[in-house]
Amino acid sequence: MRSTSLLVTFPRAPEAAELARAERGLEVGLHLDLVEGTPVSDPSDVPTLVDDDGAFLGLARLFARVATGRVRVAEIATEVRAQASRARDLGTPALAWDSHQHTHLFPLVARVVGGIAREQRVRWLRRAWPLGGPRGWKGTALGLATAASFSFLRTVPGNDRLVDLTFRRPPADPAWVGLLATLEGVVEVVTHPGPAEGDPNDRIATLRARDLALLTDPLLRQALGDDIVRWRLPVRPA
Repeated sequence: MRSTSLLVTFPRAPEAAELARAERGLEVGLHLDLVEGTPVSDPSDVPTLVDDDGAFLGLARLFARVATGRVRVAEIATEVRAQASRARDLGTPALAWDSHQHTHLFPLVARVVGGIAREQRVRWLRRAWPLGGPRGWKGTALGLATAASFSFLRTVPGNDRLVDLTFRRPPADPAWVGLLATLEGVVEVVTHPGPAEGDPNDRIATLRARDLALLTDPLLRQALGDDIVRWRLPVRPA
């Protein structure tokens, strides 16, 4: 594992940042969040992004608001800047960005995120051309979102393909992952490793242990080789 992304909208973010910083050779980016947890900003400053309790709306409600023009661009910018600032305050450089549920690829959100990423000299923004990840309408939606947001993200480097091993069907094995080395371009491989226990409401809790076993399987390094897996950033930040 070379890179991870910090989610700063939950109470245990400081603990996660500390653990990540202690792990030698681990690059820590920012996992932007507009759908779960609570905003870093004061909820009164981002009212079109939150519900009556000041929590984020969830993916479906956010999408509906974005699609019907009921989300203010200025509020997206406020929250994105606040999360990037929070990540830096926790000791992480926040120079490689992705997002929870890929919401940074909604065209309206992408316009904001792309502009702020350029402003803050972010050196990596995830694209979501699907390969070996969600199938059916989810995979199609990711591809369409990436195409629609392309012009807003084009001046910030990123991947050519995305492979989400957590949701691949059938589950990936080391030999299959090794085939990624034969693809052209930059392939970003996403997993969600962790212990088997966790929040029973977490939809991927049961898959975390499987991802962890795959990443720590000695056959995986043998399949990929030593030179194929790199940090997302071309140069490690000081």
